Amino acid sequence: MPDNASGSQKTYSTGELAQACGVTVRTVQYYDEKGLLPPSDLTEGGRRIYTEADAAKLRKVLLLKSLGLKLADIRSFLESDVSVTVLRDILEAQDAKLASELEERSQARKRIAAMIASLDESGELPAETTPDMEAVMQQKVSWRESELFPMYKAFIAIGIPIDIIEIGMIAWWVATGDWRPLAITLPFIIVACILLVRAYRKRTAYVCPHCRKVFVPKMASWFFSMHTPTTRKVTCTECGTKDWCAEVSATRLQEGAA
Repeated sequence: MPDNASGSQKTYSTGELAQACGVTVRTVQYYDEKGLLPPSDLTEGGRRIYTEADAAKLRKVLLLKSLGLKLADIRSFLESDVSVTVLRDILEAQDAKLASELEERSQARKRIAAMIASLDESGELPAETTPDMEAVMQQKVSWRESELFPMYKAFIAIGIPIDIIEIGMIAWWVATGDWRPLAITLPFIIVACILLVRAYRKRTAYVCPHCRKVFVPKMASWFFSMHTPTTRKVTCTECGTKDWCAEVSATRLQEGAA
C-alpha cells in the first residue's frame, strides 16, 4: 500500500480501498460520482488517491446504506456534527435488539429441548408445555432464514420468467391461433425445467425420521412424492422406510461422511 508524499499516512488506490472495505471497485467509483467519496488527491496521471479518513468515511457510508438511508440522507448525515454519536446509538440499539432476540430464542430452545426429551421418553408432549406452545412457535425460523434460502431465491428468479414466457406463448396461441411461437420456445422451456429440477435435487437431501440418516432419495421416489416447502414424503435409501422427511442442504451428507 503506497504512502503519500509526507510518508505519515497510508494511502489507497481505488482498488485497494475497495478491497480494504470489502466492496467492489465499481461501488467506490459510484460513491465518488455521487459526491459522497471524492478522492483526497490525484496523481499526475489522474489516478485517485484515498486516505485512511476516506476509508473510515466509506465504512460509515456502507453502514448507513445498510440501514436503508438514501444517498442524499447519507450526505446530510455525514455532514452533521453528531453523526458519530448517532451511529453509536444506532449500533447500541441494534445490539440490544439482537441480545433480546438471542435470549428469546435461547428460552424457546430450552422449551423445545424439554418437548423433545418428553417425546423420546413417553411419546407425548409434557402437560405443562401447552401454555408455552404459542411462544415457542413464534420463534420459528422463516423460510428466508433457511440454509436453502439462497437456492430457493435463485430458482424463483429463474422460474418466474420461464412461467411468464410459457403463459405468454399460450395466450398468443389462443388469441391468434398461431401455435408456432409456443412450439419454438417449448423445447427450451422443457430443457430449462429439467436443469432446474436437476440443480434442486443436487442441492437437497433428507433426514429419515426412523434411522436418522441423511440421504438422497431415488429420482422416481423424489419426483412423484407429496411435499411441503420444508418436507417431502420419500423412501429412505438406508432403511427403506417411506415417510415424511425434513428437507436439508446436501452439505449435510458431506458433514455426515466426515
